[in-house]
Amino acid sequence: MNRARWAALPQRFPLVADAALAGFVTYLALLGMSPGDVVDSGDPGLLAHVAAVLGGAPLVLRRRYPVVVLAVISVALCTFYGTGCKTSLGLLGPLVATYSVAVRYPLNRSVPLAAGSIVVISSGVIAGVAHFRWSTDLFAGLLFGSTQAIIAVALGYAIRVRGQQAERLRHERDLEGERAVTEERMRIAHELHDVVAHHLSVVAVQASLARYVLDSDLETAREALGTISATTSSSLDELGRLLRVLRPSIEEPPGGGTSFLPQPGLDELPVLLERVRSSGVPVALHVEGEPRPLSPGAELCAYRIVQEALTNVLKHAPTATAEVRVHHDADSVTVRIRDDGAPPPKDRKPSGHGLIGMCERAKMYGGTVEIGRRPEGGFQVLLRIPRAEG
Repeated sequence: MNRARWAALPQRFPLVADAALAGFVTYLALLGMSPGDVVDSGDPGLLAHVAAVLGGAPLVLRRRYPVVVLAVISVALCTFYGTGCKTSLGLLGPLVATYSVAVRYPLNRSVPLAAGSIVVISSGVIAGVAHFRWSTDLFAGLLFGSTQAIIAVALGYAIRVRGQQAERLRHERDLEGERAVTEERMRIAHELHDVVAHHLSVVAVQASLARYVLDSDLETAREALGTISATTSSSLDELGRLLRVLRPSIEEPPGGGTSFLPQPGLDELPVLLERVRSSGVPVALHVEGEPRPLSPGAELCAYRIVQEALTNVLKHAPTATAEVRVHHDADSVTVRIRDDGAPPPKDRKPSGHGLIGMCERAKMYGGTVEIGRRPEGGFQVLLRIPRAEG
């Protein structure tokens, strides 16, 4: 337990951990600065000491500004080695900075930045060595620097991929939990619907009876009205429960009572797409035509179908690029969700509950859903919802 707590400290206090790391790297760089063997000119000088400090201290901000930190450390070490210092202890700074860049950014950005850092630091080494031998020293320096950069980028990329997978799994678990809760709400809602329908049938029968015997049998009419009163009270209670079940976003305000949060609609798609991007799938949003809101229920229907389609992209094509295109017409709204993944396997389709849920949601508002593979590769979900008259 104690070991686990110690291992979790860097995640709980990242700034403190990075400050300790920056201090250790700076200490190593200063430790390697001594006259004689490591410095051609004998005395390192103030400039070399300042450069050594700047070669490690910026690591405090490596999580927040990794590219800036790598640039500052590379220029500082270029100056450091340009003064004649030859210690290799200062190279730990760019190694950590390169790793931080690789954790934050994809390979197509982290690799060029690592290569640029090697070039900048190597130029300082070339300028600082009195008798630089291009045939041997340059090759050895580039080989050493490239090896360090490859190790740092590989480690950072592995951590990045692992983090994306963990985020994707968390997102899928949240969606599965949300879906299970929705299915349970629908089951309860169907049961309550049957109860309320029964109560209303009783009310209709008793009202007809009271009207029929009102002039001839007041006692029977009174009993019928009493039954109607009791039944309607029970029906109102059931309707209240039904509304609470069907509203998934409920919060308790500070003063007590119940406050219902607004349901998401098409205007909330940018927030949904940002969550999907954070899970590792690039997705673009295109809106065509003049946006005109649908009814709240239709807006929620379109939002949930887009959410379900993007969830399937995360599950079945995590390396694909997705696109959501919303087209507003005068009498309808068309939403197209597609990805450009490789040709899907035979079992690549939304789950039974997901497919049925999409179709049922659209059908409630007179819409249609078309789901299938694209001829050029990938998958597509096409939703059309008509606008309600008036």
